[in-house]
Amino acid sequence: MALNPKVPLLKELEEEYVQLTNSKKEMIDPAGVLKGKTIAFYFTSSTCVPCRTFVKKLEAVWQALKTSGKEFEVVLVSQDYEEKGFNDYVSHSKFYAIPFEEADLRKDLRKRWYVKSWPWVVITDDTGKVLNPKGNNQLLVGPEKFPFQTPLVQKYTDIAPMSLSLQVCFIAFIKMEKSVKPVIQELEALAPQNPDIVFAYHIEDEKWSSTERKMAAKMRKFAKLKDNGDAMVIIDVVGRISHNRSGLAAGTLTKFVQDYNSGALIQQIGRGQLTPQEDKDDGKIYDYDLFIIGGGSGGLACSKAAAEAGVKVAVADFVRPSPSGTTWGLGGTCVNVGCIPKKLCHTAALLGESLHDARKYGWKVDEKTPHIWETLITNVQKHIESLNEGYEDQLKDKNVEYINAFASFVNPHAVQLKYGWGKDAKVETKTARRFVIACGGRPRYPEGPGLQEYSISSDDIFSMKKPPGKTLVIGASYVALECAGFIAGLGYDVTVMVRSIFLRGFDQQMANKIGDYMETHNTKFLRGFTPTKCEKLSNGKLKVTYEPKGGGKAEEMVVDTLLMAIGRVPETKLLNIDKLGVKLDKGGKILTAPNEQSSVPHIYAIGDVASDKLELTPVAIQAGKLLAARLFKRSQTLMNYHLVPTTVFTPLEYGAIGLAEEDAKKTYGEENIEVYHATYRPLEMFVAERMQTDCYVKLVCNKLKSEAVVGFHILGPHAGEVTQGFAVAMRKGATKEDFDMTVGIHPTVAEELTTLDITKSSGVSAMKSGC
Repeated sequence: MALNPKVPLLKELEEEYVQLTNSKKEMIDPAGVLKGKTIAFYFTSSTCVPCRTFVKKLEAVWQALKTSGKEFEVVLVSQDYEEKGFNDYVSHSKFYAIPFEEADLRKDLRKRWYVKSWPWVVITDDTGKVLNPKGNNQLLVGPEKFPFQTPLVQKYTDIAPMSLSLQVCFIAFIKMEKSVKPVIQELEALAPQNPDIVFAYHIEDEKWSSTERKMAAKMRKFAKLKDNGDAMVIIDVVGRISHNRSGLAAGTLTKFVQDYNSGALIQQIGRGQLTPQEDKDDGKIYDYDLFIIGGGSGGLACSKAAAEAGVKVAVADFVRPSPSGTTWGLGGTCVNVGCIPKKLCHTAALLGESLHDARKYGWKVDEKTPHIWETLITNVQKHIESLNEGYEDQLKDKNVEYINAFASFVNPHAVQLKYGWGKDAKVETKTARRFVIACGGRPRYPEGPGLQEYSISSDDIFSMKKPPGKTLVIGASYVALECAGFIAGLGYDVTVMVRSIFLRGFDQQMANKIGDYMETHNTKFLRGFTPTKCEKLSNGKLKVTYEPKGGGKAEEMVVDTLLMAIGRVPETKLLNIDKLGVKLDKGGKILTAPNEQSSVPHIYAIGDVASDKLELTPVAIQAGKLLAARLFKRSQTLMNYHLVPTTVFTPLEYGAIGLAEEDAKKTYGEENIEVYHATYRPLEMFVAERMQTDCYVKLVCNKLKSEAVVGFHILGPHAGEVTQGFAVAMRKGATKEDFDMTVGIHPTVAEELTTLDITKSSGVSAMKSGC
C-alpha cells in the first residue's frame, strides 16, 4: 500500500484494514489504542546493535509518560526482512508494532519520513503530522518536554528532512545583528498563519562551527544569493523550486510569503492572457473539493492527480451527439474520435503500402488484396471500448467519482447535472470548492444548406459502418489531411477542398511538401474553393456545390461521403460560464492566466477549451497533472508550452518542435537565422523504389545564441518516433554543435539529424545521394 500524507494516518490505516500487533501476536485496531495520542514511530531492527541500548532509554521515557497519565504510545516499525527475526524482536518488546505482513506499509513510512538509518524515532500526532524535527535527541531529553512539539520558528541547522514532508521551508539568513529580534518576531507571527510552511532562521556570525558554515554556504549557493548580506529563501523539500530576495527590512518577510502564496513568484513560462489571482478559501463546506467538467485526457489526468493528494474529486462527462448522431464513452476526443483511431487507421493505410514493398523484398503478395473497411472499424472500436472501460476502472481505483451527466453552472460554486439530452432527463445540483473546465471542443461546420445535415466529421468517420467510398474532404487542417491520407491509402477516391493554405500555424515549406506528396499518392486537391451547399440525391449520393473563395462560377461534385474538417469550436456555450464573469476570447475559448486560472479565481481551464494553448492531448495531460499538484501538493511548477513536440500523421509523417522557419525569422530577424537541411531517402525505400526525393529534414538555428536550434522539422517515415526522441534535447537548449557531436545510429532516419552540413544560405542543393 502507498499512504497519502494528505489523508489522516489513522483514517487511511482503517480504510486499508491495517491492524497493529502486540508481543502476544494479537491484532489490535489502531484507532482503539492510538486515537487522540502522540505517537512515536520507532524504526529499528533485530540486527541493529545500537538499537539495543537505545530501546532501553525509549522504554524509560514511555514508562514515565504512562505513569504520569500522558496520552503517548510507541509503534515499532521493524526493518526485518525475515519473519523469524521480526517475531523474536516483537515478542520481547513492550510496544505495539506494524505487522510483518505489512511490508509495503513499513517501507512507505520509512520513505515518507526520510528515515535512512536506525534507531530512529518519528513523533507525530494521530493524523501523522510530524512533531519532532530533531528525531531521537528531542525525545530522549525527558518526559517534561512532552508532547515534543516543534517550535513555530526553528534554527536552520535544527531542521530534519522528515519535518519537511510535503511542506515548504522559509529560511531567513540574518547577517546584521540588529535584524535578529525583529526578524524572529515577524517569522513567529507568520508561522501560525501558514501551517504548511516550516519557518527557520540562520544567524550568520563569527561563532559558526565549520559544519554550520558549510551548510549556510551550500544553501546560499543553491539559492543563488549574490552576497553575504541579509536574505530570505523559499525552497521545497527536494529543492525543486527556489525563490530569493535580499534584505530583511520590516514587512519584507510577510510580503515574500504573501507573494509566494498568491503565485506571484512563479516563473512566467506558461501562456496566459490574465494575471493570477488569489484563490481564497471561503471556509464553506461543499460536496467536492474539486469538480472537473470533461472526461477527456486533461480532465482525467487532473482528477487522478488531485485524488492522489487525498481530496474529494468528481468528473462529469457527457457526450453531446454529433449532427449525425454519434456518441462515445469516457476518455474524450483523443481516445474516441481523435489520436487513437486516427493512428490505427493511418497504420492500416501504411500496411497497404507495405504490401507493395513486400513484393520488392521477395514476398509473393496478391496485387489485388482487398481492404475490408468493416473489419478495420470493428477492431478499432473494440480497442476504444476497452480503453473506455479502463478509464472508468482507473477512476474507481483512485476514488474519483465519475458522473455521466452534462454539467452547467448555476452559480459560482454549483453545477446542474443533467443525465441525458432529452427534456425529461433527471437533473440534480452539486457544489464544489474549485472547478476545472476541460470539456475540449467539437468540429465546426460551414454555413450553407445541407452542409451540416448531410456531412460527417472526425466525430463520425471512425465508427462509420459503411465504407466512405468517393469522399470530399473540406479543409486543410491536420485533421483534414490525416483523414484524407488514410482514406486514400485504403483505396478510396479522395478529393480535398483547400480554401487557402495547408496546415495553418505549421512550417509552410513542410506543409507544402506534404501536399505535394499526397497529390502524387492518390489524393486530389481543389485549391481556392469553398462549399456553398449539399443536396442528397435519390440514390443516396451527395451533390456538393462549391465556388471560388473570392466569388465566381459555381461547380458541382457528386460523392458518397462529405467530411468536414475546417477546425473546432470550444464546448463553452452551454456551460453558463459567461454569467459567472468568466472571460472568453472571440472564439469562445476561456482566457486564462499562466497558471490555467480563469478570470474567476476558483475556476480553471485546461486543454483545448483554454485560449492560446496547444491543442494536443499530451499538453492537456501535463497541464492537468501540474494544475492538481499546484492546487493540492504545494507545487509551483507551471506547464511549459514552449518547445512541445508534435506530429502530423499524414501518409508521409511530419514531426516538429519549436518555431516554423518563417516564425523564427520574424522573431529573431532573418539575418540571424541559419537553416541546415537535407533531402534524404530511408534505406528500406531504395529496395521498395519509393520516396526518392520526398523525405526532408531541417534545423532552424539562432546564430545569436551559438546556433541554438529553435526549430526542428522532419518529414518521413516514423517522424513521430524520431521527433519524440529529440524533444528532450530541444528542451535542454540543444545547439547545432550538440547535434553534430551526437553519434548517429546507422542506418536510421534519425541519423540524418546528426549529419546536416548544408545551409540554405549557401545555395547548395540539399539533395543527398547514398544511404
